[in-house]
Amino acid sequence: MSAANQPLSLLERNKQLVIRWFEEVWNHSNRNTIFELLHENGILHDGAQNFRGPHEFTAFHDDLRTQFDNFHITPLVVLAEDDLVCCHWSADMRHKASGKPLHITGTSVVRIEGSRFVEAWQNWDAAGLQTQLATQ
Repeated sequence: MSAANQPLSLLERNKQLVIRWFEEVWNHSNRNTIFELLHENGILHDGAQNFRGPHEFTAFHDDLRTQFDNFHITPLVVLAEDDLVCCHWSADMRHKASGKPLHITGTSVVRIEGSRFVEAWQNWDAAGLQTQLATQ
């Protein structure tokens, strides 16, 4: 059997779930994927904020969508070990109020159980975003 026909390892499947999240939730604004992949008791730690479960995360998602559009998030490096996936990504978007194109990078670490996200930690370049918004 060739390598192309081999089933994906659990680590590779978990990496694909995280890539799918960015593609569907952010690049295509598919809110259903939030409810499919984020466990009902899952928590996202985003700096000083915590979002618990799909409903709180959906509110966060929708709030960002009111401020920005044309999201394109690209996974740059995706690593997996045990039940964790780490994804370093870049994001391009447009600020709706000013029309400015913006670019940031960030890193997300996701703990996965049974193909669902149960906990995640996220850090992104908020200072860089503010600098871009402040410049003419």
